[in-house]
Amino acid sequence: MNHSICHIEIPATDLAKTIKFYQELFGWKIEMWGGSDYATFDTGKEPGGGIMKVDKVSPPMGMGLTFYVLVDTIEDTLSKAEKLGGKLVKEKITVGDMGWYGLFSDLDGNVIGIWKNKEQ
Repeated sequence: MNHSICHIEIPATDLAKTIKFYQELFGWKIEMWGGSDYATFDTGKEPGGGIMKVDKVSPPMGMGLTFYVLVDTIEDTLSKAEKLGGKLVKEKITVGDMGWYGLFSDLDGNVIGIWKNKEQ
């Protein structure tokens, strides 16, 4: 059995603002689903996921589960996330000879990782 990740779900207190945040930050295609308080997103490659309307987001103590999005530049993406209302969690860090990562939190405090591979 293949145990790859097939779906990621992001909780959001303001669905419209969160949809706009991720569309502008990553260019994801996001559509409302079935007349509900749920939107699906397509990153262009699997996995895709959903953004679910919730009354309150309560990230666990510490970081909890974090997913990473491939980006062209760590610095530019972190800066853009902040301009869109997100918060810097961790500036660009080198990971051996593999690449770099950074962390930001979205409008509800969900921590999202970004990753850039080193050119080979």
